Amino acid sequence: MVKKKGMSIDIGIKRLSILKDKGLISDKIFNDSKELLLKSELEIFMDKSS
Repeated sequence: MVKKKGMSIDIGIKRLSILKDKGLISDKIFNDSKELLLKSELEIFMDKSS
């Protein structure tokens, strides 16, 4: 059985949403962080398929 390290993208985005809703991060930080999460997932997927 292979164990995944880290958290899924969906969980990361939910956590960012909670921080944004509580006013702990701005919309800009939320959007930038979400974009980085999605980019990193894409890069990992591309590396694994090579």
